[in-house]
Amino acid sequence: MEGISACLIVKNEERFIERCLESIKDFVDEIVVVDTGSTDRTKEIASRFNARVFDYKWEDDFSKARNFSLDKAKYDWILSIDADESISKEDMKKTREIIDLNEAEGYYFTWRDYTNEQGVLGWKSSLNDRYDESKIALGFTENKVIRFFKNGYYFEGKIHETVENSIRKAGGKIFLSDVVIHHYGNVRSKEEIIEKKEKYIELLKDKVEKGSEEKEKYYVLYELAREQIVKGDFEEAKKNLLLSLELNPSFESLSMLGALMIKEKQYDNAEIYLKRALLIEPLNFDVHSNLGILYSERKEYLKAIKKFERALELNPRSADGFYNLAIAYSRIGKNKKAQECLEKAIELNPKYKK
Repeated sequence: MEGISACLIVKNEERFIERCLESIKDFVDEIVVVDTGSTDRTKEIASRFNARVFDYKWEDDFSKARNFSLDKAKYDWILSIDADESISKEDMKKTREIIDLNEAEGYYFTWRDYTNEQGVLGWKSSLNDRYDESKIALGFTENKVIRFFKNGYYFEGKIHETVENSIRKAGGKIFLSDVVIHHYGNVRSKEEIIEKKEKYIELLKDKVEKGSEEKEKYYVLYELAREQIVKGDFEEAKKNLLLSLELNPSFESLSMLGALMIKEKQYDNAEIYLKRALLIEPLNFDVHSNLGILYSERKEYLKAIKKFERALELNPRSADGFYNLAIAYSRIGKNKKAQECLEKAIELNPKYKK
């Protein structure tokens, strides 16, 4: 049946789910909510939006829960969205246009992860952003995710699940769209975030031990290290990144290990890993920025300035980038330049006033 089924899996999301459903309700043909054990008002709120609500026993497998929601969907197109996300009305209109084009089996959306934290890799300021949704936080990071696809495909992966493999195995095309998904999950408390990360880490460890059909082991090790770094388990993260690199010298593991080596003041090793990463992705903001930090730590300020300036060419909305550049300029006595950069950093992120 032609139309859009919005599919969600939820648990105790009364804080966010109303905003999510309000953003999509006028543009989808049904809302399917799979509840994995809520004890708050989540299901009650979903019912107010005429959602079809189903109970599901959680099995420590995100794909199984997602695929259960897909089995309940009646329409030809699936919008996969989480309760702590929303889409602007302007972008929801575009999803109807995508159906009319019928050019691909699935579409990448831009996933914006809003945060007030400083020092986050790839952070962009919300200042003067065109979306009202961005006002919830000082800035955000961005990734590409497949969230809109034809019914008939399925998710793979106990964690960080995706339909990409299912579509590609069938020879389907996946196109890039300019639709943005706004994610508010990291505006939660630190305790909530850490609890979530601990659950992810256990699932990823299980994938490493038992094997993973949908993702190669090197990438699962990288995902595990990423979650461990957020939690502060740097030593375990380093071990898993080195194991990942033995299997495949991927950009993700090289750049993350380089950044981790800077934290441990192993600057020579950090430079090696970051330069190897740059050979793979020469236009990556984070790697240029981390090389700038590395050179600053070694008091090679002219090299640091060059790297920070290159990084800011790639991401001119990085408050951290301007702050780091200001520090480097101040170290060589260019105080006017440092002042200009500090003012720009404060403009992009008022937290730098401190």
